[in-house]
Formats: sequence, structure tokens, C-alpha cells
Amino acid sequence: MLTAAWPPVARVGGRRPLRLARRLGGLGWTPVVLTPDPDSAFDPPAPIDFSLVAPPVEVHRVAALFPSNRLRAALRGPVGRLAPRLAGAALAAHRRLLLPDVFPEWTAAAVRAARALEPVDVVWVTGGPWGMFVCGAAVAAALDRPLVLDYRDPWSAEPIVGRAAALSARRLAPLLEGPILRRAAAVIYVNEDMLRQNEARFGRPPGQPWEVIPNGFDPEDLGTLPPTRFERPTLLYAGNCYANRRMQPVLEALARGFGPGQAGLALDVYGSVEPAAAAWLAAHPLPGRVHISGRVGADVVAAHLRGAAASLMLVGDTHHHALSGKIFDYLAVDRPILVVGPPDCAAGELVRRAGVGAAVDERDQAALVGALRAVEAGTLPYAPVAAAVRACSADGMAERTAAVLDAVVGAR
Repeated sequence: MLTAAWPPVARVGGRRPLRLARRLGGLGWTPVVLTPDPDSAFDPPAPIDFSLVAPPVEVHRVAALFPSNRLRAALRGPVGRLAPRLAGAALAAHRRLLLPDVFPEWTAAAVRAARALEPVDVVWVTGGPWGMFVCGAAVAAALDRPLVLDYRDPWSAEPIVGRAAALSARRLAPLLEGPILRRAAAVIYVNEDMLRQNEARFGRPPGQPWEVIPNGFDPEDLGTLPPTRFERPTLLYAGNCYANRRMQPVLEALARGFGPGQAGLALDVYGSVEPAAAAWLAAHPLPGRVHISGRVGADVVAAHLRGAAASLMLVGDTHHHALSGKIFDYLAVDRPILVVGPPDCAAGELVRRAGVGAAVDERDQAALVGALRAVEAGTLPYAPVAAAVRACSADGMAERTAAVLDAVVGAR
């Protein structure tokens, strides 16, 4: 299992392999984790969260020389102090020219480490960062073992990547992704949209298994802190607002239906809101009603979520047919979820199907005020459908992943 992040590194991309590794042993597979040494791979340093509990599996943290990270450190350090404008321009150009990121620079070290392992049956790699697919393909080729790609996000089909990269990198990305995709013995996507994007862009090799296996929530990641006892009904949002996820409609609904106040519904944000929402709140303050704090540890967030009246899920126009990892974290705490976003968003469809909350259109202020009133009164719909909830669990994710691995080995 190749992954860019592994505990205690607290990056979102590390949770899927972590949750799989906890369960694959009970499904006939022995995970062996190969991951870059975080001190050499991440610049700036990756956040650390010791509340993430890793299973007792074999883990190899492989150090390597990342020239790109050394270059960035020099540009931010001595060069930046001597010629800040030149260093800033060089840093921006460097980011745009990476193909696709720094992780291909880990390939040689990963291959050497993999060759020193006991024999394995399959090489499974998750991305992004997409350079990990380059590493995974090289490791699979060196070991002469089947390659399974796990797409958590789209690669060259991603419009954000296309805008951020230089023209040369945008043109070359599909030329790098296509051969790796065709070489794979099986490909896993976290949602149907990604599968369709790649099918349209690259075609689908005859007989190559492509499976949609969503993320899954894991109660083990909730930590051991007891649920927070809030003095008033609290709607909680964990994370930052980005990629068209907008807090402003919620703030406007709170102003319209509640106003400032020290009683009744409160909105607690552990993270940050988008600049437009911050500007709106500065012009229309809601003292006592809205509290915005910085990010806190995963175990603290879990305790707050378990004690909240409901969790708030914001969905933007971009990728609204996909399910972000946040919805699975919310499912784990067994509390109602309020989804605010486009009326056809996948998160809204999920909470309705699973009976775990409600979804409203961010443009419908009256409906949004009504939903907030339901959160305050404790009447937001909540009647979980067991089968639908289990389909979103880490158990379900691992079982389906193991079935793909079984099929790949059986086909050899």
C-alpha cells in the first residue's frame, strides 16, 4: 500500500488507506505500507495528529532527497532574503511546472525499499498527490506485480489543477496519466463522476475492472474524549470553506431568522469561512450567534460533533455530484446532518437516503431558515437506515476493496 500520508501525519489523504489497513487483515490480506518519510517529503512540514490510531501493520517510512523541496527551502530562505521578488517569482514558476508534484522524486527510493520487502501480491496506490501514481507504477513494474490505482480525486481531468498548472504541465499531465491508467490491473474511484471523466478522456481498456468504492466513516477515528456538553443548541461546521463551499448563505439565514443573541441556536465554526463570508460578517456582525475558531485536533472536533445538535455540510457548485470526506466524518458521530448546497448534490441525496438529516438549496433562504429552526428545536429528520449507513462505512469500503484485490490476484 503506497500512500503519501500515514499517521501521525494528519493529511486528509491518509484516512482512506488507514481505514483500509485496519480491516484488510480480517479479509484475507496483509497490508504492508510504504510511505515517504514526512520530514523529507513535505515542505512546509505536514501537520501531526497523534490522535490518529494506526493498526499494527508493517510500515516503511522511506526517506529520499526531494530536490524540489530543497529548492523551495533555498528560495524562501537565503535567496528570499536577498532577492524577495525574484524568489517569489521563482517559487510561483516552480509550482506551475511540477509534473504533477514533488512525489515522482521519491520513485527511486520507493523502488529500492520495495525490492527489499518480502514478496507481495499486489501494489495498491492512492492519489492524489498524483506523483504517488508514478511511484506506484514503478514499484509494480519493478516487482512484476499487478497495480491497483485508487483515485480519491481526479487528476488531469481536474479543472483546478488545469488552472494552476503551466500550459506545458497541463498538456503533459494526460500523457503521464494515460499510460499508468492503461497499465493498471484494476482502477478504483471514490465516485461515479471521476470514473466517467476518465472514461471520456482516456477510454476504458477492455476487461480492466473499474469500480466505484466511496470513502467510509470509521468510529475508531473519533478518539476517546466524551461528547461536548453545549449550553445551547449548536450547529457545528468543521473545516475551511473553499472550492465554492459558501458559508455566507447560512450567515444570512441566521441574521434573517435569528439575529444576534446569547440564547437559542449557535453556529460554531472550527476552521475558516470564505473571504466573502468574512466580509459579510464584519459588515453584519452576529455576536453570540456565530463563533469562528481556528482548527483543532481531530479528537476535539469529534467530541464537539458528538455533542452538537447537528453537523453542517456545505457543498459548492464544483464537484457537487461527489462526496467529500467530511460527510463520512459526520456520519461517524451519529448525529443529524444539515446539507446546504445545490438541490441535486450527492451529499443531500445521501442524507435523505440514509435518513440522517435534511438538505436545502443555499439559494432558498426561507427553507434554510426553516432548517435552522429545526436544528434549534431538535426536530431535524433523523431515522438512520442501517443498510444505507453501512454502505458508507469503512467496513463496507474495505470489503469492496478486498473483493477487487481478490479478483486481481485470481486473474493472474
